[in-house]
Amino acid sequence: MDLSKFKTPDWLKVGGALGFLIFGIFFDWAKISEFGFTVTGNNAFSYPLRGTVSLILLLVVGVTTFLAVQGKTVGKVQWPMIHVAASAIATLFMVLLVILGPDDDGLDLKPAIGLWLSLIAAVVVLAGSVMAFTGGGGNLKDLTDVNKLKDSFGGGSTPPPPPPGA
Repeated sequence: MDLSKFKTPDWLKVGGALGFLIFGIFFDWAKISEFGFTVTGNNAFSYPLRGTVSLILLLVVGVTTFLAVQGKTVGKVQWPMIHVAASAIATLFMVLLVILGPDDDGLDLKPAIGLWLSLIAAVVVLAGSVMAFTGGGGNLKDLTDVNKLKDSFGGGSTPPPPPPGA
């Protein structure tokens, strides 16, 4: 494995995804303080939509980046655009989880250190994804073009039919 092939955006994406994996599984995401006592708990799997989906999306970004840097091809899709979209969705889910709170079973829970570190890791992956996408000649406005999004997954629009014979 040649680590000299990694560029700054690659390190951000792979490192951020690894950080999210560690902070999302082994660190507490929620806490409650009552009567001078603080109890912490929960992790990414305690929040199926926002936590688990974010974990999966960021791991896909990290793994596909690592494989691409090592020269392995992973499908015929445009990964930089997909990385930006996936990491943006994961970061949005994490921001919502922090803002709305990691409430569980009617308890008013507050974000714990694992949730804050996971949010930072998601932002790092997003920054690396945007850097790689724009550094490769991409334009963030491409993310609003449905046809370009279809093309990034290898399912672009079908060509027009041939003209009728005369």
